Amino acid sequence: MAERGGLGHILGINRRNLQLIYRHNPRSGFPVVDDKVKTKEVLSQAGVPVPRTIRVIDSFLAARRSLEELARQPTFVVKPARGHAGGGVLIVASDPAGGWRTPSGRRLDAGEMLQHLGDILFGVYSLGRTDDRALVEERVNPHPFFREIYARGIADIRIILFREQPVMSMLRIPTDASDGKANLHQGAMAVRVSLADGRTGPGVYRGKPVTRHPDTNAQVSDQVLPFWNELVAHARTAARAVPLKYVGVDLVIDEALGPLILEVNARPGLQIQVINGAGLVPAVESVQ
Repeated sequence: MAERGGLGHILGINRRNLQLIYRHNPRSGFPVVDDKVKTKEVLSQAGVPVPRTIRVIDSFLAARRSLEELARQPTFVVKPARGHAGGGVLIVASDPAGGWRTPSGRRLDAGEMLQHLGDILFGVYSLGRTDDRALVEERVNPHPFFREIYARGIADIRIILFREQPVMSMLRIPTDASDGKANLHQGAMAVRVSLADGRTGPGVYRGKPVTRHPDTNAQVSDQVLPFWNELVAHARTAARAVPLKYVGVDLVIDEALGPLILEVNARPGLQIQVINGAGLVPAVESVQ
């Protein structure tokens, strides 16, 4: 796969698609990971810990009927089952004045929540813009390690695996700009993580190298992630549980429950190479 000299160590999107995804990820396996509800079912059957599902909403009538139940939940996360790039993910906590508030303080009333659920159902955030389901999950309570860096969102760990072998990893941390979501497209920052021991290196925020969080000034480099061995073990189990060979596994660490898997991605993005300052080609080629 590699080329001599130049940028041959960098995995580009065409090479990723042709030599990894098309060759090692059969189309028949995509529905398992492209639908978060199905993914959770498969992972649960494999014994992988996942966040608790509060409700799966599959119609506008069900969405309307769910509002009363959601009003009783102190905090939760709403996701499109077939969403991508973090679109449509809503993290909220109940507001004493009624309705809900996002980590940035934006308030939603019942009508706005219903509108958001409707947008999910009508496929606004979905792959292919097809009708979708809304997945309502229990919100992860971040491990103190992450709360000390940034307390208004959920950081996650992305591990890319090829043939069930980890080849590269990073930590994604929310910012004020990302409204509590660990999504790089929406303004989160990312930090390289050593596969060997879970130690963090420098980070990248808005294309610039950083060693501290942009909002809290907390140190993000030269830290050791808790539960690193367990995180890697769960990622391996998840990779074995799905019918694909090249995947990105996203994990979080709950204060009480420990490591949990959020989702598995059949087309993991390539920004992880920028975060790590290294190309994926040698790492993938090292897997026999």
